[in-house]
Amino acid sequence: MTFAFFLINSATQLQSQNLYENEITFQDLDIASISSQTIDLKSYEVNIDDYELDYSVENAPKSITQNDAQVNAVAYALSMVAFGVGFGFTEFETLWCIHAEYYLRLALFTNSAIYAALGAGYNSINGDNFTANILDVTLKLLMFAALVKRYQQVKFLYGIFGRYGFGSEKFNDGFKTDFTRLVVGLIVGFQILISPQWSFMIQTSVLNYQEQIRKYSGIEIKDNTTWGLINKNNILAFSLVYTFANSKR
Repeated sequence: MTFAFFLINSATQLQSQNLYENEITFQDLDIASISSQTIDLKSYEVNIDDYELDYSVENAPKSITQNDAQVNAVAYALSMVAFGVGFGFTEFETLWCIHAEYYLRLALFTNSAIYAALGAGYNSINGDNFTANILDVTLKLLMFAALVKRYQQVKFLYGIFGRYGFGSEKFNDGFKTDFTRLVVGLIVGFQILISPQWSFMIQTSVLNYQEQIRKYSGIEIKDNTTWGLINKNNILAFSLVYTFANSKR
């Protein structure tokens, strides 16, 4: 009986000890499990230097380049119409005109564009002893280029032109002649954008070659003239420009 009690008591102690050890083991395992899931934040540190971004033009995002193309297309309208007045002076004469022109964009580049312009004008020359009135038609081929790459509001324009006109001269003594003239030359100017639809333009020719034929009493007299002085025998033209349409590249 004593031996049986000893066995029972020993089993009870072993069971109690095992439960206690199991509880400790469970807690230890739980702590170990939590410890094994601990995140080392240092291992996830981000080195900003390794992720530097290159904002060079060559690597610019497409959205930026596309936006620039849209802005460029607006700055260089597909078509425009201009109308205005012009003035010029010589030692003995005063020149003035009214004119209108239509501009059509032929090619669009980065920060520049080529235009063709067809215009018509009425010119008058008032001298000391005569008055001349002229109707003419002008064809121009012009390059428009932004003065500053990222500033499209002011553009420099330059190119060539050809002008054909006809008119008459009337002298104070009553003598009158009819004439035709052909002028070709170089032209320069500026365009200043006021709004998306309106702009202001200044133009003048800097080098001109003219062939003129005068007719009176059945006689024709032909003369050739070349000049290159700004606002001498030519007109400084001022125009208000309206944009008809814009388009993307």
